[in-house]
Amino acid sequence: MSRYKSLLIAIAVFVMAWFFLLYASVDVPENPSDLSDTRGLPAVSIYSVILAVIGGVAIIMSGAGILISMRLGSASFVSNFIVFVVSNALLVLGALLGIFIILSYVLDNPFGVAGMFLYLVVIGFVMYAAPRRASFRPLP
Repeated sequence: MSRYKSLLIAIAVFVMAWFFLLYASVDVPENPSDLSDTRGLPAVSIYSVILAVIGGVAIIMSGAGILISMRLGSASFVSNFIVFVVSNALLVLGALLGIFIILSYVLDNPFGVAGMFLYLVVIGFVMYAAPRRASFRPLP
């Protein structure tokens, strides 16, 4: 599988994981310590919206990184690696934030567990797509 396909899969899985987090946060009460208090929004809902904004920016940056990486082609390893790190760092940090939100609020929900697994899959696909330095040179 090419690097670009892996990154596109990571973006799609990131969106799916966010929807799972959103579904898991539907039944969370506004104030878990006082269930009769129904004013305001649950903290997990607020964090889900923040994650959506961060995820939107991360998807745009990752898409731009894919386009820049395609234009660079066979440039030096260092330049390809810098473009990769800058364009995908926010996607990985967003996945880590999603895992933190799920661990903090909705790990007892099946959608929360599935969302956490999907965020881990996002990190795995991004790591798989990282540019690698060739370990050997082909014979002329």
